[in-house]
Amino acid sequence: MRHLTITAVALAALVAAPLAAQETKPTPGPIEEKSLVTGKAKFEPGMGYVHVQSQTRIFGTLLRVPDDATRETYQQDWEKAFAKAQKKYTSALSSWRSAVKVAEQTKAKPPAKPVEPTRENFSIDPIELRDMVSFGPMFVFAKAQNRFDYVNAVKPGTYIYYGVVTAAPNMPAGGTCACMGSVKFEVKAGVVTDLGNFLYTAPKPEAPFDYATLQGLKWAEERKAKGKDVPVINSVIEFGLPASLKDWPSEKADFRASGKINNFFLIPITRLAPIPGVLAYRRDTVIDVKSGQDLPNPVIKSVVKPKL
Repeated sequence: MRHLTITAVALAALVAAPLAAQETKPTPGPIEEKSLVTGKAKFEPGMGYVHVQSQTRIFGTLLRVPDDATRETYQQDWEKAFAKAQKKYTSALSSWRSAVKVAEQTKAKPPAKPVEPTRENFSIDPIELRDMVSFGPMFVFAKAQNRFDYVNAVKPGTYIYYGVVTAAPNMPAGGTCACMGSVKFEVKAGVVTDLGNFLYTAPKPEAPFDYATLQGLKWAEERKAKGKDVPVINSVIEFGLPASLKDWPSEKADFRASGKINNFFLIPITRLAPIPGVLAYRRDTVIDVKSGQDLPNPVIKSVVKPKL
């Protein structure tokens, strides 16, 4: 009898274990301070965390550099999608042949032959967007006078700042991507990587201004003309977490230059202004100041031509 009791307890534990693991599985996404207070969110050692602060509500997007695990999953998804596309093509080809016969009999114009998917012409969603992270302007972690903090739980890895871009599944993207030159940084597991206000304060655009800066200047002038206040952005680079995160392990982001990247959302493009000790340019070539190396200079795929 005792053996049966122990076995029953063991079986119950085995059944409950996957459920418990499922309930506590870390989920990437924004965190709000109130969720910490209520216990809905907690520190997860296996996750990385990104903290950003600003004087106003902001938004932006980070792209995680694909690692081996992401590439493996991506290839598996690619193969499944390719097999499905080939199956669809076989059916489409059969329908096309039938339509051609009908067209010959009726002397109508035959339909265009479907394009066969091959390994050279077939593609799925860009791998660079697999672990995309967007923050703001909603889901503020905490806010105080002249300060908004954002915290996102993310997969550990290397992240590229893609720019003032808002993007979400099944929603149109907006903003301006830093496709022509940006910065990247490492996010470690169990650590809050503090970006402070660096992304919005360190770059100092100078004339001739890019599209994004011109739009910002235009917006400011229009507000002034209407007698409205224009926010004055702090010119001092600041780091530091909210008090509620003081016990979480943290470190300042170590920014490095990041080269050109495609304009995946077909939105206006720009580049971060040169940052002393981090990012520089020689015409359109991005230079990693910390290593002194020129970064690859690929042709960016984009169809957007902003009207100034």
